[in-house]
Amino acid sequence: MEDSEIERRLREAQAAVLADVPRKQRREAVMLARAAGWTKYRIAAVLDVKGPTVTSIIETAEKEGG
Repeated sequence: MEDSEIERRLREAQAAVLADVPRKQRREAVMLARAAGWTKYRIAAVLDVKGPTVTSIIETAEKEGG
């Protein structure tokens, strides 16, 4: 998957979170980016959050089975 597509999904997912939509979409987009080899810092930059926020999202996704 192209980086631009991953970035688009991350931005859409973050907008959904900010709009109070369930966070599942953001977790899925973050895990997609991780699977594509993105660092948590790159993901954080796209989401405009801190690295620990991305770490928390990843941990939650892993606890829920991916």
